[in-house]
Amino acid sequence: MTVTTTSTPASKPHRLISTSQVLPHGHLDYVHDISFDYYGRRFATASGDRTVRVWDLNSDGMWMSGELGGSGGGGKANEWVAARGAVRRVCWSHPEFGQLLATAGADHSVVIWEEREGNFKSLATPDENINNNAAMAGGTNTASGDTSSSSSRWVQKATLSDARRAVTTVQFAPRHLGLRLATGSADGVVRIYEALDTSNLNHWKLDGVIEAGVEDAVDTSEAVVVGRQSMTIGGENSSNENMGVSSLSWCTGRFEPATLCVGCSSGRASVYRYDDGARSWVEAIRLPNHATANGVPRGVLDVAWAPNVGRSYHLIATCGKDHRLKVHRVKRGRGGKGGEGGAQAAASSSLVYEGTEDLDRSEVWRCQWNLTGTVLASSGDCGVVKLWKSDFQGKFKCISEIVGDTTGMAAASAVRQR
Repeated sequence: MTVTTTSTPASKPHRLISTSQVLPHGHLDYVHDISFDYYGRRFATASGDRTVRVWDLNSDGMWMSGELGGSGGGGKANEWVAARGAVRRVCWSHPEFGQLLATAGADHSVVIWEEREGNFKSLATPDENINNNAAMAGGTNTASGDTSSSSSRWVQKATLSDARRAVTTVQFAPRHLGLRLATGSADGVVRIYEALDTSNLNHWKLDGVIEAGVEDAVDTSEAVVVGRQSMTIGGENSSNENMGVSSLSWCTGRFEPATLCVGCSSGRASVYRYDDGARSWVEAIRLPNHATANGVPRGVLDVAWAPNVGRSYHLIATCGKDHRLKVHRVKRGRGGKGGEGGAQAAASSSLVYEGTEDLDRSEVWRCQWNLTGTVLASSGDCGVVKLWKSDFQGKFKCISEIVGDTTGMAAASAVRQR
């Protein structure tokens, strides 16, 4: 696992300087997700071995996590078993609500974790470390001679298990919307939860449901559902893997109502807004599908809503299995014109779709914006992270490429060729 930090020197504002640190991630399976906290000084990794590991940036600029990072404290203090199956996604809440993590697992559940201070035995810590922790608590000298050291403790606060299939994505809402959480699962449903009391995280209320990709999660031999494309188009099979909702992203605009962009395995990406009058979530805009030139749908792999800093429009990035990275431009409207149309028309009139720009036609798995929404990062299976930025004409161009450590990839390729 390679962690790269980029910076722009004051004397050369158009040059990016990057520093990399190769970390032994310590997981026994693939790392499915990496999530940085609000300040960028901590990140968490989620793995198929059911564990989550938290890394911290020390004063020397090095990333450390328990024994692998070389820090003291006795044992893997920042690693624990987070699910009964593979952990697919992990995300941080805003620091105003404390150090909270949400993990999405293949066991159909989302777990809320809170960090506490104190000596403890992690669920992923070997049994021999129990005696060390007990000795520390009793004041007995350890091998390091440190009797006052303490380790971070992640406590399970709540388990949200309403999903009928594996949970594929999870993300906390922006701070101004309160302590809320959106989850997407393979049953095609987006569920929004809200903490009843921020001082008591044991109780969460199911605050909303969006059936964004229910038809995508149903396996039927005939395409009879309205709005669903056939599984075989032009002699070419669709890559719909019945994953339902594959990704989601919150709109962070403070002057916007609660808004989500949801990507589905059918290649559809839609924008949903909460309508106060109907007290429900409605589809405001359906973005262009991810599909091949023959119209065969390809699943959406990731969506990212750009933070809005002084712009009169929104930017939404999507990438899919059609090997395309797109940036969609959505403009703020002035509200409805009155008359009939219902709650859905009133909600859709507040956002106007303007256009889409194709950025990259290579294999892209993930995309993410920077803090100001001016630079877009994309990554794929080639070990390269590309940075995109718009010019004075509003066209996005690749301004930098960061090549990760591909030694392991080359070795695996050589083994396959044998």
